[in-house]
Amino acid sequence: MLDASHALIGASLAKLIPNPALALPLNLGLHFLGDLVPHWDLRTRHVKRSKLATITLSLADAGTGYLLGWWLFRDSVPLPYLALMMFTSQLPDWLEAPYHIFDWNFPPFSSIKKLQSRLHHKLDLPWGLVWQTLIVAAFLLFSL
Repeated sequence: MLDASHALIGASLAKLIPNPALALPLNLGLHFLGDLVPHWDLRTRHVKRSKLATITLSLADAGTGYLLGWWLFRDSVPLPYLALMMFTSQLPDWLEAPYHIFDWNFPPFSSIKKLQSRLHHKLDLPWGLVWQTLIVAAFLLFSL
């Protein structure tokens, strides 16, 4: 799933569940559930591109999610909580990044990479993006 999608789900949860003790673990769990849904992403793991291009694409994806989440929820969720929820929603991907960028093939980076590889269900365009968009839209509609 795109990191922007994860961030928007996290931002929606921040609005829906103001208690961090409940929302943070749920948010983290929803990352993995979201990846179980057939989805399209930027294929940062399996496409031949430079590490700089991978970093740039990944940061643009994550940053887009943060910007959209802030824009949508800035007036209804305290900024520190909103930022924490959006970061937590992307945390497994951030933990996997050193495995790909620095070739750190040791725990916790290799462990999260193995877990995420088992859970990801990819689907090509357009349907992989359609399903992902519908899930994010449902969270946004319910929370806005």
